[in-house]
Amino acid sequence: MKKIAIIFGGNSPEYTVSLASATSAIEALQSSPYDYDLSLIGIAPDAMDWYLYTGELENIRQDTWLLDRKHTQKIQPLFEGNGFWLSEAQQTLVPDVLFPIMHGKYGEDGSIQGLFELMKLPYVGCGVAASALCMNKWLLHQAAAAIGVQSAPTILLTNQDNQQRQIEAFIQTHGFPVFFKPNEAGSSKGITKVTCVEEIAPALKEAFAYCSAVLLQKNIAGVEIGCGILGNDSLTVGACDAISLVDGFFDFEEKYQLISAKITVPAPLPETIETKVKEQAQLLYRSLGLKGLARIDFFVTDQGELYLNEINTMPGFTSHSRYPAMMAAIGLSYQELLQKMLVLAKEEGK
Repeated sequence: MKKIAIIFGGNSPEYTVSLASATSAIEALQSSPYDYDLSLIGIAPDAMDWYLYTGELENIRQDTWLLDRKHTQKIQPLFEGNGFWLSEAQQTLVPDVLFPIMHGKYGEDGSIQGLFELMKLPYVGCGVAASALCMNKWLLHQAAAAIGVQSAPTILLTNQDNQQRQIEAFIQTHGFPVFFKPNEAGSSKGITKVTCVEEIAPALKEAFAYCSAVLLQKNIAGVEIGCGILGNDSLTVGACDAISLVDGFFDFEEKYQLISAKITVPAPLPETIETKVKEQAQLLYRSLGLKGLARIDFFVTDQGELYLNEINTMPGFTSHSRYPAMMAAIGLSYQELLQKMLVLAKEEGK
């Protein structure tokens, strides 16, 4: 029986997304034909304390798990392969694999991956460097350009910059609409599509609320296409998906409520464009040192041009999320996908 520690929560704007992804994965693993001994480890969103949780799964889904004091006990990460220390029980818990189902800050930016490296235990997903690089959109686009993958014209704004002059020059060159994006955030948190001068100030304020550096990016008129990849050395490429919207952009509400957005998988792409998307996705995956899994998103214009949008090293993971749907479209069930991810983690951790 393999001992799996599911790690969820954390001090991130995407805390609630983590809870949703984690509960779906836990349910699937509990009913899996594979033999797993699951430990559920939650990280508080404020104090960052770690807890072993043994209560009802619904409490995680409803974000009431921390109130269930009868079934929460503090747990502390240990180093050198010693797992976790349970102070109340005065014993250690040593999982075979760590599975961090955490999104955004501290979950996908290399922080928790660095801790896992010090713990010297295998874990699901990308390593420290690849996670940090993909979370930092500015550095990601520079690295992508170096290997021949283009992104939308972009500049980086910081609190020390002469922002007004930079913004005016950028818009004079590229026109409206433009996007203001936090440099390090996920789930479209803090992103605003700006169509006129009056919208600039509130968009800047919103983006800087999430990060100390902000991207100003030209709008690409096209369809957002995602490509899911699974693997370490040998890669499995899922079906591409396509995002269609009535209006606006694929923001946080659209991503998790699908108010007007529609996700089509497989994407209705010409074979030549689909091939190009998958080739560029694999090139990025290998060149940037990604491991385990990732979802790589592009914009495809009517002229067939590809522009990298972002890379998610731990994409949303409910059973109906985009990444699992991409894999389901090639015949890989949700439970099989989870099992393969755990095997890949163990393989990489040898």
